[in-house]
Amino acid sequence: MDSVKIDIDYLERENDVEGLIQALKNQDYLIRKEAARALKELGDKRAVESLIESLEYQSWQDNYIILSSVRENSADALGRIGDKKALNPLILAMKEDPDKEVRWKAASALGKLGDSKAVKPLMEAIYDKDWNVRRQAANSLGDIGDQNAVPHLIKALKDSEWNVRKYAAIALGKMKDKKAIPILLEALEDEDADVRWKSMLALEKFGESAVDPLINALKSENWRLRVRAVEILGKIGSEEALFALMTIISDKIDSNRHVRGKTAEALGRIGDKRALGVLDNIRNDEYSYVQDKAEIAVNRILESSKEVNIMNYNDGEIIFNFPDSWEILTMPNSKKIVRGQYGNSSINLSINRETEVTDIPIKEFEHMLKDVFIIQDIQLLEEIEFERDEMEGYQLVGEDRNIIPTRILIFSFKKADLLYYFWFAGGPAAFKEAKEDVNIMVDSFCILS
Repeated sequence: MDSVKIDIDYLERENDVEGLIQALKNQDYLIRKEAARALKELGDKRAVESLIESLEYQSWQDNYIILSSVRENSADALGRIGDKKALNPLILAMKEDPDKEVRWKAASALGKLGDSKAVKPLMEAIYDKDWNVRRQAANSLGDIGDQNAVPHLIKALKDSEWNVRKYAAIALGKMKDKKAIPILLEALEDEDADVRWKSMLALEKFGESAVDPLINALKSENWRLRVRAVEILGKIGSEEALFALMTIISDKIDSNRHVRGKTAEALGRIGDKRALGVLDNIRNDEYSYVQDKAEIAVNRILESSKEVNIMNYNDGEIIFNFPDSWEILTMPNSKKIVRGQYGNSSINLSINRETEVTDIPIKEFEHMLKDVFIIQDIQLLEEIEFERDEMEGYQLVGEDRNIIPTRILIFSFKKADLLYYFWFAGGPAAFKEAKEDVNIMVDSFCILS
């Protein structure tokens, strides 16, 4: 095939997979690279064998740096396609390819394949000399969820690179093995803020299993650790957590104003009326910071106890309930059919529709949304697949922390040839406040057709 006449962009636009497979064997290495990239975007299974061939490393390739990019894109493409035929070639690439970018792309692809046979090689990759490979190995082990990886992830939480520690914390949160709780508590004192934050999120996922260790952490001499333990207990919100938090601010058991203020905030988040008495007592705290937090918490609890009026949206194709604190408007658009907002636009909502998607798995659609996250530098925090009322469902949670922290929450629902997705965007604090509202909308959503 004459390299001068090959237009990779045209082949990609035309979905010409066979043409791109031929281009993947072109003598021009730049064309090979672009063909591998285009096949990654198309994600077509017909390209699997050719991509496996282009993933293979041979020593003569060291003389042509661009061929490492061909292997990188091939690894990416095989991960996206998800064919198990690529399992062993990807394991080999992760173990033996001299290029660190290829190795971590292979580790990422193995996580997407989700095969338990990749667990042992990924556990070995946690000790790779390159931190990018170690980071991605930890992330992929979390995606696969094999409990055998827990001891290795616990070791990774002590890695010298903060990026590795961060992904180890995320993975341990997904696995919810109680053996990880002590090391995650230690990570709450990590020197890196992102590692501390991910460790908090991980402990929150353990729920009541983490409550006793967190209560024990309230005895630490490090007031910052006590603050973080208080925040997590407030998010877990169990009965035991409630009474532990109430104890902190009754009679000023904790002498630190930041701990008392954050405890008041956590009690407001839990929203239990039984906390009103102790919160009322610290309205007269010697520090205005604590007074303000107590005032806000009391008002929040009183506000949450008010009766909520539930409205209903029904356009003949979809139906869902929503609290009257939300403004919901129908849009004259075939794709974006509903627009909404909460409060003073602290959360914005759109409900979007895709038609004729019978042959498109919901996971493939979610890959597209995750690509949007990557392009917009939104960090993926959580993804959950579920089924309900004959609908396939998928939930994505992300956070953009580049300028103003913004939480992104997406719920996708697919039934036959219709796909709808809720896209919520707003401040993390607003989401905590409107959590029940969001649940009402999503839990009541139904595609009628």
